[in-house]
Amino acid sequence: MGWCTTSDLDRFAAAAGGYLRSRAAENTLLLSAALAVRSGWHSPVVGQPSGPGAAAGGADGATGLLFGWWEPPDGSGARGAFFHDPAAPLLFAGRVPEMAAALAGTLSKLGRHVSGVDAPIEAADAFAAAWSQRAHSSIRVHRQCRVYRLTAAAAAGDGGAGGVGGAGGGPGGWPPAATPGPAGRLRVMTIADRALLIDWLVAYGIEAGERIGSPQDMADDLISYGGGVLWEIPHRPFRIKEAAHYLVSPQHRDALQQSEPAYQPVAMAAVARPVVGTVRISMVYTPPERRRSGHAAAATLMTSRAILAGSVPCSTVTGPEVNSEVVLIADGNRPDRQVTRLGFQLVGERAVLRFGPSTGPLPKLQSTTRPMPRLPTGPLPRLRR
Repeated sequence: MGWCTTSDLDRFAAAAGGYLRSRAAENTLLLSAALAVRSGWHSPVVGQPSGPGAAAGGADGATGLLFGWWEPPDGSGARGAFFHDPAAPLLFAGRVPEMAAALAGTLSKLGRHVSGVDAPIEAADAFAAAWSQRAHSSIRVHRQCRVYRLTAAAAAGDGGAGGVGGAGGGPGGWPPAATPGPAGRLRVMTIADRALLIDWLVAYGIEAGERIGSPQDMADDLISYGGGVLWEIPHRPFRIKEAAHYLVSPQHRDALQQSEPAYQPVAMAAVARPVVGTVRISMVYTPPERRRSGHAAAATLMTSRAILAGSVPCSTVTGPEVNSEVVLIADGNRPDRQVTRLGFQLVGERAVLRFGPSTGPLPKLQSTTRPMPRLPTGPLPRLRR
């Protein structure tokens, strides 16, 4: 039958939900996008469900949110799916290149504007090649990444997890032997950390080349459901404050000790809302002055264990499902030995390709200069001895 498209999320979930849930870790981005639409974070297009190979009626079919799934001729169920928001790259689920190339033709007939594609590498290349032929657009590699997952069994094999908020080895803390880098603790961000979270979101967006529309709104959203997590280490006071211990006046010594924070944040992790028993760590950030000390690895591993143990608010799910795995999408240009050392397993590789303006042969430049005249030449004069 080919590609079926619709703006009705319920129809899309009924047709492609089983396929997406069977590969939850691999399809976590598309599942999260569908959850966002259902929860009202996007504004779903209101329209009638369409038939196979046609979009929802009216102008919404070319400008609004669009869902779709690939249905084989025997009607045995979906074998691929996509979600398209014209303001973002196309999210594609499936690894068959021919299927992705056929989708380019379907979207082109519907008059859709596609700014990029986020898909497994083979599918992304096939879609980009087919779309470029139709739209005469340029192709730019925006990012290549690897998708990893950490199961509850793998996390338990590293020593288990404790509660969030305690220092390493203390009551309710993590086992210090399994913690990469210096000993520390995990803490869920609160409204008091909003300014710090905004600053780190802006810094992350600049370094990663990702456009964050409103860091303030994103920070408020993360804090609202407990999706922002800090990794903190014991604060090391300056030498001048260490000398306060020897002050004669106990009052001055106590005042300095009380004003000194016990822990300081050195890394953060942002966690998406759980979907189909899978929770995705969407970003991990460490300030430049705190890098190369194992803080990012500690934040990643301890956040994953807390999610699987249900120790953070963002891991709370409603319904019969429980969190069984954590998904991490890491930069594909970096070696994965550190991620696998933490217990994560490679699921697949994805590419984000961006489409640029139309391309064509460069116009010939008209020459505005003339060749320089040749200087007269001849035998050199003989010098006297």
